[in-house]
Amino acid sequence: MIRFENVELRRGQQVLVHGARFSIHPGWRVGLTGANGCGKSSLLAALRGELLPDAGEIDLPQGWVCAHLPQEVAASPRRAVDYVLDGDPRLRELEERLANCEDGEEHGRLYAQLDAIDGWSAEARARQLLSGLGFAPRDPDRAVAEFSGGWRMRLGLARTLMTRSDLLLLDEPTNHLDFETILWLEEWLRRYPGTLIVIAHDRRFLDAVVTHVLHIEHRQVQVFSGNYSQAERRRAEIMAQSESAAARVAREREHLERFVARFRAKASKARQAQSRLKRLERLDEIAVIRASRPIHLHIPAPSRLPDPLLRLDEAGVITEGKTRLHPTTLRLRPEDRIGILGPNGAGKSTLLSLLAGNLEPSQGARAVDPDLAVGYFAQHQREQLDETVSPLRHLQRQDPRASEQALRNLLGGFGFSGERADQPVAGFSGGERVRLVLAMLVWQAPAVLLLDEPTNHLDLDMREALAEALESYAGALVLVSHDRDLLGRVCDRFWRVRSGRVEAYDGDLDDYTREFSLSQRTRGATVPDAPAAGGDRDGQRERRQQAARQRQALQPLRKAAERGEARCSRLQAELDAIDEALADPALYAGGDGGDLPALVQRQGRLRQELESAEAAWLEALEALERAEAAA
Repeated sequence: MIRFENVELRRGQQVLVHGARFSIHPGWRVGLTGANGCGKSSLLAALRGELLPDAGEIDLPQGWVCAHLPQEVAASPRRAVDYVLDGDPRLRELEERLANCEDGEEHGRLYAQLDAIDGWSAEARARQLLSGLGFAPRDPDRAVAEFSGGWRMRLGLARTLMTRSDLLLLDEPTNHLDFETILWLEEWLRRYPGTLIVIAHDRRFLDAVVTHVLHIEHRQVQVFSGNYSQAERRRAEIMAQSESAAARVAREREHLERFVARFRAKASKARQAQSRLKRLERLDEIAVIRASRPIHLHIPAPSRLPDPLLRLDEAGVITEGKTRLHPTTLRLRPEDRIGILGPNGAGKSTLLSLLAGNLEPSQGARAVDPDLAVGYFAQHQREQLDETVSPLRHLQRQDPRASEQALRNLLGGFGFSGERADQPVAGFSGGERVRLVLAMLVWQAPAVLLLDEPTNHLDLDMREALAEALESYAGALVLVSHDRDLLGRVCDRFWRVRSGRVEAYDGDLDDYTREFSLSQRTRGATVPDAPAAGGDRDGQRERRQQAARQRQALQPLRKAAERGEARCSRLQAELDAIDEALADPALYAGGDGGDLPALVQRQGRLRQELESAEAAWLEALEALERAEAAA
């Protein structure tokens, strides 16, 4: 058990945590939450022994092996798979001793020890980890130096997961991951047998993974049972007991009720909006927390909204002889709220950059009103800020005619109040730089917002404020994000990008998640067992055999789900073909309608069949999920 006894942590003269007294039991999966700068990373550093508490004691069980995510991975000529295997020092120690051993009896003992830790399958497990984290089949044999910074961070995560640990400390593990890889990581962490403490600003990730929450606020640490949403509700109950919060809660509740009243009718029209309706149903539970947050954003309404706002006509992108985006025709209309789905490298950012006009199409055309404001956010923009000047000066350069007070009012909403608005950017954190870029974007009152991973480096409060602002935004929105809560709240429909091809996705995020999970099972992709520090070979063999029996028992349900999906796809394709035929003016040119009656009858029958087939498919998926949960 990990125990904190009256612990105080400082950063210079600033007290981060004072009088912390709590325990973390073996097997807990703990989410560490709180505003940026509250001391979360310092608490992890104290657990690693890299930071001594200024007061009190931190007790960890003797002999526990601690694994943690590195802050950076240096370039090296070492093979990626070898770098990952280095995460298991016991394996490397036995391999080295075997290489230098000349005594036959000692050789046998070393082989037995290697067998006990399942060392023979170590490389296969390392390659499986790399596959789950999105690496291509040939990537494990490439040098670490050949990968970009983001992909090297994935290598660091793979090495950390390879460690045979009792305590796993992860600081923002999802920052460089796409939607699909986050789903894979969630399943891996749920199966981790040790104690996990993770810092993350992704609500759905925390809800899926953690069993407890440590929340740091006002230098105090509170422990809550359950996932993040359950902890948030409990925090709301505690805060609601404060009489001083009552007036703020009443005002916030009134605002939320008006929002719900506007949105319900719209939500009932589209299946994609159901996830947002679920969110609205629990708004009242967290109103008190929202009311107490210091950051409240507002995006001004655009002055004009022509229709369409932006067009791509067979526009494609080719760079260095490689097709980054195949010819695509799109129309972006007022009030469009579109999320872009697809794995890293599929072409999502290329599409967004093309829509923004930062990339010229290699073929086809992009058309937009020259006087229309298009706001585009990309991660590299925070690196292009002038380090020597303040947030206020950045905005004044952007709009010299704006009044200083108006700019200060805007900056205050983004967390730059008082003197902070006048301080140089050089000392700002990554999250503060992102907030400044967003503030500069919002000041333009754009008719179109194109956002590429806007929540990286933002804490949960700032993400919540951004989501609320985007929900009320009057223009068109196109969003690339691995933050599923944000996507589900602000997007009504989705485009999917696969291998540079853009297509409309007829479903919501739950559908997309189920499709991904089903495709993983269909391909036979699995999440490897998380290594335990003291695991024995017999126990691992029994777990593998049990898993094999479970997979065999689930096979009929899996096949039924696959057949249901295939049938729905066939019926939908036939229905699409009939809809296209009925839309052809030539069908009606002859006067008698030709095949029109037969087509209309077939269309009606297909719709009924598809409705029944989809219901059966969903039942099969739910049966499979129930069986997997029971297993």
